[in-house]
This record gives sequence, structure tokens and C-alpha cells, in this order.
Amino acid sequence: MDEILQRGADGERITAGEATRLFTDAPLADLMAAADAVVTGAVGSERTYNVNAHLNPTNICVVGCGFCAFAVWTEKDERAYAYSVDQLIDRAGQLAEQGITELHIVGGMTKEYDLAYYEELFAGLKAELPGVFLTALTAVEIDFIARLSKVSSREALERTRAAGHDTMPGGGAEVFSPRVRKIIADRKVPAETWLEVHREAHDLGMRTNATLLFGHFETTEEKIDHMAQLRDLQDESGGFQAFIPLPFLPGNTDFAYLPGPSREEKLRTIAVSRLFLDNFPHIKGHWVMHGEDVTVEALKGGFDDLSGTLTEERIAHATTVETPLGLSNGRIRGLIEQAGCVPVERETLYAKVERGEVAA
Repeated sequence: MDEILQRGADGERITAGEATRLFTDAPLADLMAAADAVVTGAVGSERTYNVNAHLNPTNICVVGCGFCAFAVWTEKDERAYAYSVDQLIDRAGQLAEQGITELHIVGGMTKEYDLAYYEELFAGLKAELPGVFLTALTAVEIDFIARLSKVSSREALERTRAAGHDTMPGGGAEVFSPRVRKIIADRKVPAETWLEVHREAHDLGMRTNATLLFGHFETTEEKIDHMAQLRDLQDESGGFQAFIPLPFLPGNTDFAYLPGPSREEKLRTIAVSRLFLDNFPHIKGHWVMHGEDVTVEALKGGFDDLSGTLTEERIAHATTVETPLGLSNGRIRGLIEQAGCVPVERETLYAKVERGEVAA
């Protein structure tokens, strides 16, 4: 066990079997120390974050995943909303006054929100806010709007890129295991489609992220296999920027009877991902789902980056999570300092941002 931990801490490649063994048997403190050694070796005491905001065009979605508390089936649902391009551009302009450098744009999937809609939205946002990065559309959304418009996913990416689409988030991956996807997201495209869309994005020069939704029905082996498939694609393309482990939040979902992952499962997943995904530059902490206490711990156990100020985050907050809708610049810096690290603001492609206090 010590030998595997040392190789991982030194940045050497460990096997899926070794990662599984670390997850199940390694002492948590040793596991986190090895993961922290990887981060410290790469970036020292610095931990990055960005000042960003979420735009979710609609919560109406025909896919209907059982783990999702955000989406509704129809516009007749009293919780349904659907924003026009003009409404979203107006809201983005208000958010820009708070100093954001990135807009994170994902939402429900319905026929009214097709490729032409997103081309118009991205072009309009870039015209109004040319200095703001658009991190938008999961691979599942790209596949959906491509099929709506009867084009290939590659052509859809080429067209959204031409309109101003900068990078892709990592959502929609959930867990690649067909067994688990059948339980939690039986109407969602398979893992092969998700991976192929990211492969195409990388081939076009786009940087993307990848996620894992854990703490529900998956086994440890399925968790590691998910990471292994991501590591293989990264070996091939080199286009991933960050891996984002997302703990399942059961509140208001079809699986509300589940407890969700424990603190230890969260910390083990984070640490093992840092050791196993040796070719991923960053392990990003989505603080809104982990909670601030676990996030602070994990900043010394595998996280080198936080998901940002997240102004107006809605998807996680459709569950019963009690974290804030967003953090001020000062508060997110305070989390990093609480972990004994140095906060550094960055933009979407990880260049450092130098400026004074920002109230987001």
C-alpha cells in the first residue's frame, strides 16, 4: 500500500486495480497526503478559482433523469421557465457588472432550444461581453441539438464555436457504467456518445472538463473504470482541463431515499482521482455540492481549483442542499486561505487574473 501511495504521490501511473485498492483500503490521512503531494509538486501552495456565473436557459427537459431535481417535463409545470435570447443577454449584462470572467451555460433539453437558438445566444453574448468566456453545453446537449437540427455533433460544435462557444463543461457523464446509467439516467445517451463528443471538441481545439457523479448506485470498481475511460481519452487527445467529482445530492429526486455519499467517500473519491488521473492538469472542487467544510479539507487532499463564485447556481439548489447560491470573491478566497493555501484568481483557460476586490 505504501509503495502504491508513493508512486502516486510522485506522479507515476497507477493501475485501475491499484486505485481500487487505495480507495477501499488506504488510510484516509495517507491517501489525502499523497494526493496533496501531487498538487504541491505541481502548483505549490496556490489554489485557483474564477469569478463566474450560471445561466440556465430553461429547466424544461425531455430526458428526465431520475437523479435530477432541476428539470421538469413540460411548460405546464408550475416550476417551468424558459428564457429568450434577449432575456439571457440582459441578465448576462447585469452579471458582468459584478466582474465575472465566465458564463456557465447549461439547461434542459427541449425542441424549442435548438442549434439556431444557441448560435443566436452565443453570438449575442459575445457581442455584448467580448471578454467573457462561454463555458457552455454538455456533450449530451450537443448531441441533442445536433439531432434536432439533423446535423452531426461535429458540425454542431463547429457552428457553436463560430458563434462564440469557448469551452465545454463536463456534465452529462454521470457514471459511464451501463448498469448504473440504466438506473439513474435510462433516457440519456450512452458513455460512448459522451466520450465521442468530447473527442470531437478536442480535435477542434476546444478545452473541456469531465465529471463523475458518485455516491448512489455505483461500485468502487465502476467509479475507477469511469476515471480510466477519461484517462484513456486524455492520453489520446490531451483536451481535458479539469476533472470534477460531483457527490450525488438525493433531495427532491427519484432517489431521495438514498443517504448520499459520506464525508469520507467524498474525500476518498477526490484523493484517488488526483492520484489516478495523472494526465489531468486540475481536480476541481464544486463547493456547492461538497459543502464548504469538505471543500476546505479537500484543498489539502487533491483539489487545486474551485468551481468559482457560481452566482445564481440553480441545478444543485433544486435539491435540498444548503450551500449558498454563490460566494463573494472574498469568501471563496477565505475558503482557500482557511486550508492554509494561497488563493489565485484565474480565467477559464487558467491564465491568472490580476485585479482588486470583486463583489460577486
